[in-house]
Amino acid sequence: MKTETTGTIVAGVLQLDERIDLPDQSRVRVAVAPLEEWRTRFQTGLKAWKQLCHDRPANSGGRRYTRDELHERD
Repeated sequence: MKTETTGTIVAGVLQLDERIDLPDQSRVRVAVAPLEEWRTRFQTGLKAWKQLCHDRPANSGGRRYTRDELHERD
């Protein structure tokens, strides 16, 4: 059985995105290659979001509270 899936490295440990249908303690061969696709999509989305914030700033025009007003302590 040959399976291909993706995963994430967390604190030096590979965590797969989906469960593999193999019994516990099965020996497997693993080939790891980084995915650059997510980085490109993330950077494109971030750039579009920054442009949107620049083009249409969100300003409610409401009252700006002081720190003391926001954190009332009795």
